[in-house]
Amino acid sequence: MEGKVKRVKNKKFIGILYLMFLAGCGGKEPGNAKTQAPETPIAPVAPAEPVAPVKVTPPDTKSDYIGFESAPVRPLAKTANGKILLMTNTSNNTLEIFSIGVDGQISLSQTVHVGLEPVSVALINNEAWVVNHLSDSVSIVDLSLSPARVVRTLLVGDEPRDIVFAKNKAFITTAHRGQQRHNPALKDVKGAGDAKLHTSGVGRADIWVFDTENLSQNLGGKPVQIVSMFGDTLRALAVSQDKETVYAAVLNSGNQTTAVHEAVMCPGFEDDEYGAVPCKVLDEISSPKGLPNGDLPGGRTAPGINIEGEYQPWTSMIVQYNRGSGQWQDTKGRNFSNGIRFHLPDHDVFAINTDTHEVISRFNHVGTTLFNIAVSPTTGELFVSNTDANNATRFEGTGEFAGSTVQGEIAKSRISVINPLTGSVSPRHLNRHIDYGDLKGNGPIKKHSLSTPLQLEVSADGKRLYSAVIGSNKVAVLDTNELSREDYWDHKGKEFDPKTASERYLSVQGGPVGILLHEDQNSLYVFTRFDNSVVRISLENGEELQRIALSTLEPKDYIAGRHMLYDANRSSSNGESSCASCHIFGDTDHLSWNLGNPDAKNEKNPQPFPTQNLSELGCLLVGPEEESCQLLDIINGNGDERGFASMKGPMATQTLRGMQNHGHMHWRGDRSIGYFGDDVEQTLDERTSFKNFIVAFEGLMGLDISLPQTVEADNKTPDVKLLEQDMDEFADFMLRVALPPNPIRNLDNSLSGSAQVGEQFFHGLRRSDGAAKDTPLNGDNVDGVNCAGCHGVDHAKGFYGTRGEIAHGGEIQILKVPHLRNLYTRVGMFGLPDRQGFLPSHTKEHQGDQIRGFGFLHDGATDQLLNFLKGGVFDNGEKGCPEGADERYGCHFNEGEIGIPNESTRQGLVDYMMEFDNDLAPIVGQQITLTEITLEAVKPRVLLFEQRASTPFVSKLLGGQVTECDLIVLGVVDNEQRGYFFDHVDKNYRSDRAFEKRFTKEQLLAIGTRQGNSLTFTCAIPGKGWQAALDRDLDGILNGDDT
Repeated sequence: MEGKVKRVKNKKFIGILYLMFLAGCGGKEPGNAKTQAPETPIAPVAPAEPVAPVKVTPPDTKSDYIGFESAPVRPLAKTANGKILLMTNTSNNTLEIFSIGVDGQISLSQTVHVGLEPVSVALINNEAWVVNHLSDSVSIVDLSLSPARVVRTLLVGDEPRDIVFAKNKAFITTAHRGQQRHNPALKDVKGAGDAKLHTSGVGRADIWVFDTENLSQNLGGKPVQIVSMFGDTLRALAVSQDKETVYAAVLNSGNQTTAVHEAVMCPGFEDDEYGAVPCKVLDEISSPKGLPNGDLPGGRTAPGINIEGEYQPWTSMIVQYNRGSGQWQDTKGRNFSNGIRFHLPDHDVFAINTDTHEVISRFNHVGTTLFNIAVSPTTGELFVSNTDANNATRFEGTGEFAGSTVQGEIAKSRISVINPLTGSVSPRHLNRHIDYGDLKGNGPIKKHSLSTPLQLEVSADGKRLYSAVIGSNKVAVLDTNELSREDYWDHKGKEFDPKTASERYLSVQGGPVGILLHEDQNSLYVFTRFDNSVVRISLENGEELQRIALSTLEPKDYIAGRHMLYDANRSSSNGESSCASCHIFGDTDHLSWNLGNPDAKNEKNPQPFPTQNLSELGCLLVGPEEESCQLLDIINGNGDERGFASMKGPMATQTLRGMQNHGHMHWRGDRSIGYFGDDVEQTLDERTSFKNFIVAFEGLMGLDISLPQTVEADNKTPDVKLLEQDMDEFADFMLRVALPPNPIRNLDNSLSGSAQVGEQFFHGLRRSDGAAKDTPLNGDNVDGVNCAGCHGVDHAKGFYGTRGEIAHGGEIQILKVPHLRNLYTRVGMFGLPDRQGFLPSHTKEHQGDQIRGFGFLHDGATDQLLNFLKGGVFDNGEKGCPEGADERYGCHFNEGEIGIPNESTRQGLVDYMMEFDNDLAPIVGQQITLTEITLEAVKPRVLLFEQRASTPFVSKLLGGQVTECDLIVLGVVDNEQRGYFFDHVDKNYRSDRAFEKRFTKEQLLAIGTRQGNSLTFTCAIPGKGWQAALDRDLDGILNGDDT
């Protein structure tokens, strides 16, 4: 097998050993054999032919493959002498080591097991530092040893992405969260400790800085500092030529858009009797540049009806900051600044001094989603690959009725050029040849388009910029002079022309995500994600010279659907739009979009609505004059509780990860009806619901196709049939991508003290919504529920906050009850005016600069969960209105022993939702490396791993009853690559050789601390450890016996 160190062994002799072992043990495990008195050995007679190794049956597989779609950032590197190429094999959890021949030809020489989901690698001296996205770790691989091996594992913040070196320091990007921040050994490290999730104005873009010559002997190493920049999570890094500056690019940097909360807005639309006149915000506070006296200019931007004349819901509304006027404006330029209580500076790229670690420069308005950054070796200019989202434009569909559509113009692919000396930022749209007004007329020119440019490399002479473009199956080769000079972009004289520039583009099939120039060998190495290969391209003529398919744990039917996420040539007529334009790497762009369709009619909602009677209690118990009863007259726009309004208002982009077992897609469950079927029988089938997204290829992304109304239609064209097949493959892929473990929850799966308070109320006897007691007027219906009454939690059924039902939570629309597993990713927006029906906002005063424009709930218009939990539906029925509030604030809504009883419970609910239950335990992915010098630091962590690997855990995704993780051990023993698997029943370790006795923890620790040995303990996904540690190809022949 590739990557295994070959051993010289006598197959005949080993075959005899197997036979003796089986005879002596009766086929039982080696560790169960009874000790017998020694006998005089009898020389065995060797058989005529070698006996095959013993086959070992693996444990039964309880679950399907589970992926995470971690995105490679810096997957390729080469040694200074140009003789060794390194590649992070993300789907295989390995570092691949290739030798480079004199002609640039590469050959695989070794595979080194690192952490889960490696995405970046960088070299210093003879060490390769590998960033493991899911393991929250960095594996340090010593390349001077034979075989190469992991000699240290550094523990860092959540979801690390990139790494660079400067002045013997390592700079590693992570999210501003993760359990390692709270390691007591880091208590004196500047920037460590509490992530302050509930504190306004905190930077959430982290770089962990390590001294490469002094990592410390504590568990996981000790950074010299954790630098937090005022942005959301960072992705890519680059270093100046003089090593004085590190540049860092924010992944989800935003574009100065946000949403005015629906309960802050004036009633109605500007074109109806309610919204045609101005109104005041409830607290009458004026924001900077806002209208006098807290005024808003009127209702929502027209139209307030769809093409059928049906009334539409009074939702929130997206506004964008006008940098010229300083106002937050709608698409018609109306001033809604009083509805926004913060400012978005839009810091996108940061410059950090490598000596002091201080931020010395910030570069704004670079792009919405930033993928990679490169420095020109000649001019020092920065090139940033990015996309610019068009979420300020409203609606999908043809745009005929409302005169507006985002169809086919979702996110522009760009390279932005930054001059660090002047601070200038010059975004360059790479697809200026596209006529967005001619939606389906761009077919002939899509070959010139680029979609989702990722990793960048600049040639040594600074004249060429190379970019891996996953959505176009290309490596773009761009003239840096054309990118830098303004006269190529001023629409005067000679211009940058994609039709001409594309002549230099290199066609590289397989979804390029990573590139590395080796100009001495006239070669470009490319990592392709769709087929998991490394490709060598000639720099002389662009020909593909070599393609090596690499080992992967991903099954073929999973791999086959990945391209449907990214491939813009398949998705759109202009070659720029794809699903990944919004669902970045299958996740989210952290924006909200108004993708309703005024050209469509309203539809019926078939989903289960078990708490429908709760929304009608006001009518039943008080009468039609009751406030909540009056709201029902305009619910969903036209008062139809069972309707889907065609204009749904702003909706936050949802992650495509973790959709298994959670019912229909979209915030309202819109995909419960559609092309592949309407779920009138309430099966909550996720697969059919996902496939109903097929209409988005034409209606949103602008694919040149004419879909019939239903899959049952006759006489379908070949391209329609092919798209249906592709949707099957897409579903096979996407519905097996999971959310990562929760990085806020403790590694032993316990909750913080505050979260325990919230958990007790969430699942407790006191009702949070409805009536305190049931009324006979509703028959056998329950007239009130606790939090779990709507947000169902049942691990065995895969429910983590939702059962796939719909409910009325006090908003203007009936929404699907959402899951609660990734709320921690939405932190960073602070500032919200007082709202009708909510207790006073604690962030109603202007909060100053913030890092995000969208927060929580379906539209992202709520800044903090604490403010959401101040809604009237959660009103404490035992108390009246607090000082300074009246009935307008919803503080009269409930009566009796119902609602959130106090502020500590309210905060506890917030903390519980931040630490919420997940399909995977927090320990999954965690690891540590044992060597002769790390024993004492490693011992407690190994004990923790064994405890978690022995602790029962229930997860439908994992197949039901499992343990929190599979504990595996991989490394080098006596210069051979070895693997071990922890048996949580017998409390010992099985090796990757069938005849070898089992080891106790103490024995394995002793082996790992012998000179030259190195063993890495990893908590793998439950059910996947056997394959990872003992039998990579699951052929029954263990790795150590397979030559």
